[in-house]
Amino acid sequence: MFNFILRRLLLIIVTLWAVSLIIFCITIVLPGDAAVMTLGMEATAEDLETLRHRLGIDRPKIIQYIDWVGGVLKGDLGMSIRYQKPIAPLLAMRVSNSLWLTGVGLLISIPIGLLFGIIGGLKPGRLIDHILSGASLYFTAMPEFVTGAVLITLFSTKLGWFPPFSEVEPGMPLLDRLYNLFLPAVTLSLVIVAYTLRMMRASLIEVMQSMYIRAAKLKGLPWPTLLFRHALPPALGPTITVIALSIGWMIGGLVIVESMFGYPGLGRLLIYAIDNRDIPLIQAISLIVACAYAFANLFADIACKLIDSRIKD
Repeated sequence: MFNFILRRLLLIIVTLWAVSLIIFCITIVLPGDAAVMTLGMEATAEDLETLRHRLGIDRPKIIQYIDWVGGVLKGDLGMSIRYQKPIAPLLAMRVSNSLWLTGVGLLISIPIGLLFGIIGGLKPGRLIDHILSGASLYFTAMPEFVTGAVLITLFSTKLGWFPPFSEVEPGMPLLDRLYNLFLPAVTLSLVIVAYTLRMMRASLIEVMQSMYIRAAKLKGLPWPTLLFRHALPPALGPTITVIALSIGWMIGGLVIVESMFGYPGLGRLLIYAIDNRDIPLIQAISLIVACAYAFANLFADIACKLIDSRIKD
C-alpha cells in the first residue's frame, strides 16, 4: 500500500506541474490588460507602464512562470491585482465556504445514489428500476442552472421554505448554515446522484450475474453475506471511481451554483477574477481546483484497493 500511494503521489506531482504550465499559458493569452482593468481606460501611458512594472507583468513570461511556481512551492500564491491583498488569506474563507457546499452536496448525493443504485441493481427490469433509471436520465441531462431555477421557483418563491440566496457568515450556527445550503447543495448533487445510481446499478447487475455469485447462491450463503461480502465490494470499485470524477465535475459546477444562489464561495470568486482579469487570482483558484481533483482521484484509488484487494497496483 505504501508503494501504491507513493507512486500515485509522484504521478500527482507531475500532473500538477503540467497543469500549472497549462494554467499559466492560458492566463497569459487571455484578452485584455490587467493594468487597464485596474486603472481604467483614461489612465496615461506612464501610469499603465508603472503599474505593469509594479505587478511584474512586463517581465519575460518564463521569469513570471518561474517566480509564480516558486512562490506556490513556498506557500505564497501572490498578490491579487484587484483586491491589492495577498491571495492566500483572501481564499481561505472562500475555500471554506465551497468545502461546506461540496461536503453537504456529497453527503446528499453519495448515500442516495448508492442506495437507489443497489435497489435498481437487485431488481433489474422491475417497475422501481424503470422509475429510477428514468429519473437518473432526466437529472443527468438537466443543467444546474435549470435545476436551480426550478428549485428556487418551487421551494423559495412558491412555498417559501428556503431562501433564494445562500448568504453565510463566519460563526453561523450549524443548523442555520445547513438551512441556507440546502437548495444549492441539492442543485449541485442531483447530477452526482444520477451518475452514482447508474454506475452502481450497472456494476451490481454485472457482479450478480457472475459465476462466483451463482456458486455462492448454490452453496446456500445467507443473502446479507452474499450481498455485503461478495457482491458489493467489486461493484463499488467502478462506482467510487465515478464518484471521484464527479467530485472534480462538482467543483466545476460550483461556478454556476454559487453565482445563481449568491453564495460567497470559490466559484463566484473565480467569475469575479475573470471579469476583472485578476491573473494571479485566476491562477491560484485554478490550481486549487486541480489539486482537489487530483487528490479526490487518489483517495478513490486507495478506497477501491481497500475495498477490493484484487485490484493491482
